[in-house]
Amino acid sequence: MNYRVQLNTDSQLFTVVDKYNKNVFANGITIEEAVEKFKRI
Repeated sequence: MNYRVQLNTDSQLFTVVDKYNKNVFANGITIEEAVEKFKRI
């Protein structure tokens, strides 16, 4: 599984985005939460 992690400093949310498909992503308050949500997609 290849993904990137981004932090939106305005909303303080982490976003995990699929490296090959930017339309597949998940948000979370922590990196762990965002990754866990991403894995469930």
